[in-house]
Amino acid sequence: MAGDGVKERLNSFSYLLRTELRSISNSARRFGALFLRSWRQNIRNTHIIFLRLSGSIVQACLFASIFTSVRDDKSLTKSIADRVALLTYGVINMSIMALMKTLDLFAKERNVVMREQMRSNYYSLEYLLAKVFAEIPLDSFFALVFAAILKRLTGLRTSMWTLIKTYCAMTVTSVSLGFAVGSVTSSVESAMSLGVPIIVIFMVVGVINPSGVGDDDQPNLVMKWLKTASPIKWAIEALVTAEFRGMEFEESDRGRWGQLLDLPKMGALAMVKDGDNVLRNLGLGKAEYSDLLEKLGVLSGVYLFISWLGLTFFLPSFIDTEEVQ
Repeated sequence: MAGDGVKERLNSFSYLLRTELRSISNSARRFGALFLRSWRQNIRNTHIIFLRLSGSIVQACLFASIFTSVRDDKSLTKSIADRVALLTYGVINMSIMALMKTLDLFAKERNVVMREQMRSNYYSLEYLLAKVFAEIPLDSFFALVFAAILKRLTGLRTSMWTLIKTYCAMTVTSVSLGFAVGSVTSSVESAMSLGVPIIVIFMVVGVINPSGVGDDDQPNLVMKWLKTASPIKWAIEALVTAEFRGMEFEESDRGRWGQLLDLPKMGALAMVKDGDNVLRNLGLGKAEYSDLLEKLGVLSGVYLFISWLGLTFFLPSFIDTEEVQ
């Protein structure tokens, strides 16, 4: 009798295991099909790829030509403000490009995806993961090109790897934000109507205040939450921290007096002594690059989780269920 009980439990376990493996296999096949569909859509849009690649190259060259003081052969002290501005505008530019593209693409597919889900063709998580693996590498490539050219044409102190890593992480977070917004809207128009104000708010709260941050300048609760949710804030602070941490101002041929004249005359950057002093005046005295980059990673995960919730629970009310029978 005991042997029969053990045999029955083994058979039950074997059945459950086969069922689970079959479920995993079916999920993998669905994911593969969704990934292949998304990847083919990207490859076929060669004109869009060309335009985005050209835009990344042109914009990097344009920024380098605007901020001419950020050069290895120019005064380091004279370029302090321009270095902050260059990194800031670069982040804003790439963030908006990644978000707008994702909003447009994700919202266009929204109704089709909902109909397919209502037919139980696949689960929302499978679709979301397929989009992540198909879209993010391509978007990160454009950020890589932008960062590499920017580093090559300017005298930014931070390494090329740090610049590329940060811009790519920021792009991933912006794409994830686009997924989150697109998942709770029903059309391209509504996605843009919601996404544009969000990115503008995140840009406003994310830009570093050039007048400096004091101990008494603590944001209220709403502002604190907005800052925490802004990928632009974390990317800018990460790049500025990497650029100025440990920076020493070298004496130029003009001597100490000439170096003093090159310093900004107003705001938090006036009369600073070194890079660490710059960071303290900007409210980043205790900031660590690795911690700030980790915040971008966490934020990406939060936005992807919101995307999953939106795809799972925000079914459009105007889709006729008889249409999907």
